[in-house]
Amino acid sequence: MKILVLGMPRTGTQSLADALAYLDISPVYHMREVGKNNHQALWIEALEAKFDGKGQPFNRAKFDQILDEFEALADYPAAIFPVELMAAYPEAVVILTTGANEDRWFNSMMATLWHQHTHRAADSPSAMAVLAGKYHDNCWGGDFPTLGRTAYRAHNELVREEAARTGRKFLEYGVGQGWRPLCDFLGVEVPDKPYPRTDDWMGYKKMVEEKKRKEADAGAQT
Repeated sequence: MKILVLGMPRTGTQSLADALAYLDISPVYHMREVGKNNHQALWIEALEAKFDGKGQPFNRAKFDQILDEFEALADYPAAIFPVELMAAYPEAVVILTTGANEDRWFNSMMATLWHQHTHRAADSPSAMAVLAGKYHDNCWGGDFPTLGRTAYRAHNELVREEAARTGRKFLEYGVGQGWRPLCDFLGVEVPDKPYPRTDDWMGYKKMVEEKKRKEADAGAQT
């Protein structure tokens, strides 16, 4: 493990994961890897150990069941475990991604992770839905609109403090900063290509907007 990207979702973690791949740091474990690798049950086990006292807290051996083949990680569910991951992978540098500002981050979360969670069908939840329910309950008490901002500030401060306490090489990296601070931190050349801007939620957001438009059109016709 070379790099722990420990910012919360919607702070540019996906674009950074793609940027690291451009820099030949690959593969990178991101939320999108969970379903692809059927890791939902392992992350649920990790969450229950951390928050519910069920089983043993995850250490390197346990995390390696998920992360052994990866050179970096980013986003949830991994970023829920900053202290545990820094202890498990002392050789890795730490990057804390932060949103462009707290309001934009909050609104982005409301439009994506929280919207999806609160609009899921209640019957027959998928393994990903069960995992999402676990982290929504444990990270902001199942009430992101009320407690999300507090959780964001507390998480960022925890990562900063733990990186300082353990003497880690550390970068706080904001949305829109581009290649230069990242490449300087890693000691590599800036690529001759644009910094990636990727968003797996784009299709979901378009679907929601289209649904709202159709509902508005239907309402106007009644």
